[in-house]
Amino acid sequence: MMRLLVSSLLCILTGCFAVGAAHADEKLSIVNAFVEAFNQRDPDKMGTFVTNDVVWFDVAKTEMSHQTDSKKQLIRSMQDYFTDANRAHSRVINAISSGQFISTVEQVSWQKGDQWMSQCSIGVYQFKKQKIAAVWYYKSHDCD
Repeated sequence: MMRLLVSSLLCILTGCFAVGAAHADEKLSIVNAFVEAFNQRDPDKMGTFVTNDVVWFDVAKTEMSHQTDSKKQLIRSMQDYFTDANRAHSRVINAISSGQFISTVEQVSWQKGDQWMSQCSIGVYQFKKQKIAAVWYYKSHDCD
């Protein structure tokens, strides 16, 4: 009887861990696909990874600016951003999952004249039903 109880408890615990890890991996895959759609300069594809009421905030030391509050606004904002000739490329270099959140360190690189530049930013993505529902993007800084 005790063996059955211990086995059941272990199964439940490892099963819960596996399910939690699978959800975290899926969320990180969604963030990576969202970033790759950015690299492809494809706002419509970016829109497939977000909820209809997605919100985006840029965060600096003493202020937070509300950039978008819908999928349509996000797509339009990205279309405007991509009209610039700048070919920025982003990649997730570190990530951590906690519940409905994925926090990232993202490195953005771009060419300025003959020189390649890069900076990092911290992004926090909140999920709702496996879609990005909110993004807080922090002021860029020198990468470590």
